[in-house]
Amino acid sequence: MRDSYPDMSPRAAMGYIGSYVAMRRDVKTFATTIAANAWRLYLEDIAQHGAGPLSVALDTFLAHVVYIQSKTKGPEAALHKVHDEFVEVLKGMAVHETVVENLDAAVQKSLKSSTDERRARLAGADRQPEQVVVLTRAFRRNPDVIVEVLLRANGTCEGCGQSAPFQRADGTAYLEVHHRRRLADGGEDSVENAIALCPNCHREWHYGINYTTS
Repeated sequence: MRDSYPDMSPRAAMGYIGSYVAMRRDVKTFATTIAANAWRLYLEDIAQHGAGPLSVALDTFLAHVVYIQSKTKGPEAALHKVHDEFVEVLKGMAVHETVVENLDAAVQKSLKSSTDERRARLAGADRQPEQVVVLTRAFRRNPDVIVEVLLRANGTCEGCGQSAPFQRADGTAYLEVHHRRRLADGGEDSVENAIALCPNCHREWHYGINYTTS
């Protein structure tokens, strides 16, 4: 860096290096800032390594911009512009699919393979899984519905009738609120359409033969 910018002081050079390292390591609290164009160059470089590293870098960058705003009391519009630019880049790199459903399909395919075929694939498989960024649509659920359903259940699974399997750190019974008719299928986010289930019953409602075939 000093060769490219001979007038840069060692302290400034260390600041630039530290900013780059922070984005690669998901460090959220660092004070040194650099010019917007430098951030753009760094993000361009990180984007070459895939959506996973870019997603980490953008989270770190945004947290840093918020920190800088708290100190300068300014909008930091140039930095936000760079962030928004690379959010669009990330969207273009993201996987538009449901990873869990794809994994389930792949597991079913693996079950149909012979033991020798499966073990041969395992022998040559990468032990470090590929990172992907997934774009998905989520529903902003009503917290009052969740609380009312949990209070109605009073610590008892409304599926199997057994007590919740354990308590949360705050001492409340652990149950999961499930929609009888999925929100994605037009179901209402209402107390009437929700049920409090233990983890086992919740998984059964999603994957059990008595529910998935109906």
